[in-house]
Amino acid sequence: MQEASLETIAGDVTALIQQYEARLAQQRKVLDTIIDIGASLRLQMDTQTLLKRVCGAACEALQFRIAALYLYDGLDYYRYCALAGGRAEDETYLREHPLPESIVSRLASEEYRVSRSYHIPAEASIWQDEEIKSFFVVDETVQIFSPSAIDPDMEKVYWHAQDLMIVPLIGGDNTWLGFLTPDGPLDGLRPSEEIVSLFELFANQAAVVIEGARLHNELREALRQAQESEQIKNHFLMIASHELRTPLTAMQGYLELLSQYGDSLDEETRSHFLNNTQRACDELVLLLGNVMDISRVDQNRVSLNFGVVNVAQTVEVIVEILEPIIDREQRPVKIDISADLLVWVDELRLRQIMLNLLGNALKYTPAGTEIAISATRLSLADLHCHISPTPALEYQSTMSPSHQFALIAIRDRGPGISREDQSRLFTKFMRLDSTQQGSGLGLYLCRQLTEAMGGQIWVESSGIPGEGSTFFLTVPCYQS
Repeated sequence: MQEASLETIAGDVTALIQQYEARLAQQRKVLDTIIDIGASLRLQMDTQTLLKRVCGAACEALQFRIAALYLYDGLDYYRYCALAGGRAEDETYLREHPLPESIVSRLASEEYRVSRSYHIPAEASIWQDEEIKSFFVVDETVQIFSPSAIDPDMEKVYWHAQDLMIVPLIGGDNTWLGFLTPDGPLDGLRPSEEIVSLFELFANQAAVVIEGARLHNELREALRQAQESEQIKNHFLMIASHELRTPLTAMQGYLELLSQYGDSLDEETRSHFLNNTQRACDELVLLLGNVMDISRVDQNRVSLNFGVVNVAQTVEVIVEILEPIIDREQRPVKIDISADLLVWVDELRLRQIMLNLLGNALKYTPAGTEIAISATRLSLADLHCHISPTPALEYQSTMSPSHQFALIAIRDRGPGISREDQSRLFTKFMRLDSTQQGSGLGLYLCRQLTEAMGGQIWVESSGIPGEGSTFFLTVPCYQS
């Protein structure tokens, strides 16, 4: 009997040793898999490929069927980023239901902690909260046992479809980058602390690579922006210096003539030279004003002084400023504006817009071709028929239906503008042709100032040379 007992004990010890060795072998295999997978993750992968690879690797290393990955967006939400082994419809649902940080905090409770991770079992009372349940999908296929077929005492040992596991991805500053949610262990068992620790080892490697990839992308983007900024700065300095040189040269020329021949010039000629010098100064002030106003507009610091403005008189002032160019190029300029058309705008800003538009018409169209400037009244309903809805037009829709607008049009007979270029025309630093003069700021500023005054600006053109373009500008009429 004693010998039999010893044999039984020896057999039990042998079995225990074999089980222990089998567990060690399995753990060694899992560790080797984790190390191999961790080494295969590379910063050079694009972000989505990397995150998808992390999910797939988690399933492969720890023997789970499904794994989803969430990352913190810095704005109080954890957003779904990748899924391995799941269904396409689940992926869509998770993407549309980001997890609020407050919900994650409730799930990551000490009550559910296992090692440094969290297991929220199907029977947990938190799942009675319908709001929390609404952020997840349940895949019943991950439950590989029938509850009725097992011992009720053993039910808590098995993984349920409603179980949730959260494995944090911890960054270098000890904050959560996000987390993994593995689902459906192949052995059908809820994870032991030992398995969770192995999962955390993999998650630590994944977090290092994800954080490194994020920093790598941020540095690359910062470098791209710096290079782009440098190019824009150099480009702007080149074209701005060219633009400023034109009025400066004119001013210098007239002043030299007055200095050398002033005593011998008659009064009319001296007055003409001085007027041209003044107009060159006005153009220089406009160019510098465009640059300064761009900064103010971008920072929402542009100031407007609204008042009653006569459109016809404003246009006449602009034509007088540009008269030297109009005369030199023998341009027919036709003006058709009622003398009693009054608008409620900032007069200086309206002149600035008109000077930009008419200056462009002179600059980018052939000498000798006609330019026509007209203005009419429009009701709010008529305005809606002319242009598509925009934020500024939505603002105008809150006005009374009886409200009227002035529609100002500047038409040229130049080469025209293609439809694809029309949508880009009013953006910053936009020039349709690198051979053109201009800073690329004028039309951008026109749009910003027009919309700030409650109006709209757009262009219509067939893009056919000779048919030209028409720039339209609407501003509110003065309501007496």
